[in-house]
Amino acid sequence: MSEAATPEDLLAFWFGEARDRPEAIGDRMAFWFKPSTADDAAVREQFETTMRQAAADLLTDWLPTPQGRLALILALDQAPRVIFRRKPRAFAYDGRALALTLAGITGGIDREYGLAERAFFYIPLQHSEDSLVQEQSVRLYEQLVSDFPEHADMAGGFLKHAREHAAIIERFGRYPHRNEVLGRKSTEAELNFLENGPRYGQ
Repeated sequence: MSEAATPEDLLAFWFGEARDRPEAIGDRMAFWFKPSTADDAAVREQFETTMRQAAADLLTDWLPTPQGRLALILALDQAPRVIFRRKPRAFAYDGRALALTLAGITGGIDREYGLAERAFFYIPLQHSEDSLVQEQSVRLYEQLVSDFPEHADMAGGFLKHAREHAAIIERFGRYPHRNEVLGRKSTEAELNFLENGPRYGQ
């Protein structure tokens, strides 16, 4: 897009039918977590202008609404991982996204989202390499399961991933899969983990 999309444009693109229908989340998983080249191109087309404007603090007027805040979080947390895949800038805006999430939690805005939206609202916590943030992440995803009992299996899948992210940080204090991209030297234990461990934290 040559101009920044609206929050509604971005949320409709990112979530598709899963935004309003939790039973459709399973069909959206590949797009979110195993994207194709075409998916990457679509994310770049939809989000890159917004990402750059958000990074330059040009979209602060989006923050008061739940939709605007979530769109900014996606633009700063998810979009860079696509646009700058396997580059240091993929993680450049993690702190900004996390701050938006934490402030939103303090204000109770997270309770205004549906299941899929709320799961992604919390994902910046999973991406943090801070153990205390990881503990909060697990607690919030546990609450997500409690709050959506009719979709406990789907919410439980998000909780499972949150716990696995937290376990990696508890074990290593960082995500080993980022080491090469960020110029960090891996320990022997991390190298062993990279042979067979889950590819979380990228």
